[in-house]
Amino acid sequence: MKRRSFIRNIALAGAASVFSPYLNLLASPNARKVKITNVKCVRTRIGFRPSLLVKVETDAGIIGIGECHHDENSMGAKDIVLNVIKPILVGQDPYDLERLVFKMSTRTSYYGGNHGIPLHAITGVEFALWDILGKLADQPVHNILGGGAHRKQVRAYTTSRPRDMMSKDSCAEFAARMKTQKFTAAKVDIMRDQRWEQLDNRMMSNAEVDRNARGYQNLRDAVGPDFDIAVHAHWEFDFDSALRMAHAVAPIKPWWFEDPLPIAYNEQWIKLTDRSPVPILTGENLYTRDDFRPFIVNAAVNKIEIDISMAGGLLEAKKIADLAEVYYIPVATHNVAGPVATVASAHWAATVREFAGHEVFMNNPLNADGRSCNGDNAVLGYGVDLLKDGYLQFNGKPGLGITLDEKLVKEKYMVAGETWWD
Repeated sequence: MKRRSFIRNIALAGAASVFSPYLNLLASPNARKVKITNVKCVRTRIGFRPSLLVKVETDAGIIGIGECHHDENSMGAKDIVLNVIKPILVGQDPYDLERLVFKMSTRTSYYGGNHGIPLHAITGVEFALWDILGKLADQPVHNILGGGAHRKQVRAYTTSRPRDMMSKDSCAEFAARMKTQKFTAAKVDIMRDQRWEQLDNRMMSNAEVDRNARGYQNLRDAVGPDFDIAVHAHWEFDFDSALRMAHAVAPIKPWWFEDPLPIAYNEQWIKLTDRSPVPILTGENLYTRDDFRPFIVNAAVNKIEIDISMAGGLLEAKKIADLAEVYYIPVATHNVAGPVATVASAHWAATVREFAGHEVFMNNPLNADGRSCNGDNAVLGYGVDLLKDGYLQFNGKPGLGITLDEKLVKEKYMVAGETWWD
């Protein structure tokens, strides 16, 4: 073999090893031959909030499963999926995922300007399309999304709190539970009297600030110095209250102080981040890169969190995370979705270089086994525990790795009066 040919072959072999998931995708016998034949959905309660399951069918016999972020009863998302998105997708090639998402976003912008329920609907459908692409490539989604995975499991944090942070015994019980479940981080709500009855009041009293300072110190004393504590507000303070709270919790060295100011971007976020002694984070209520961009490029926060089931899909969330990486901003997830969307979100998290942690919920009857999170994981047909030793796991199967237990969903979790797979 001539030297030039030898070098060329070595180079091609190296490229093949790096891009093997993509070559598998392109070399699939079904490549460029697959058409979407149907889009179906059903309203369920597989999580602790209502959610819409989506099934995308193809003429290759391959299906994709997704889950739309909750609204009050999932009717809004169902309407968008069946009456707006389905006509766009049927007859199309799932390989054209980005083009299809653009078309869906453009069409549904009439109903919400790429925010809210229309984007929830798009995101759930996009999950299903990635599920199909992974199955066509015979690869897990995290292997084909944006260059492959940075980690084989995803660090989880639980959103929970002691029964009473003012009680050292209660904090000790919480710490013991975290140790048993092997979590290394938790997001803990601030204490505020009658929070939901005071929605028109953004001011914290000195007594409330001092009470939180003592409560979080009790928690820190119980869990020790190496356990990460995120301080969780609900976009509810004025600037002065937010800054006073930041100083109040500074002694515990929190992981971050989440959403201290109202949702919308303005210059006060920059001012708060500059003056805060603790890292400031936002993102729970933001959609698409357009919402995140001003926070990132103006250094208005130290960290961001993306709710993958709201943000527009895995690809959109990857673009947001890539922008954050350019500005050296770590990324976490917000996640109140059900188990299907949690799996999709974990696949995305594995591909993010500067990833901090993935939110899970354990505090509901569906998670009484201590291994399930965000709903009944038995519906996934996953084969392994989704949550193990404080980390979200992958089963190595193609696509999202989900084999939906339709019998269980239909018999136990379908919303009353719902028609199966409309």
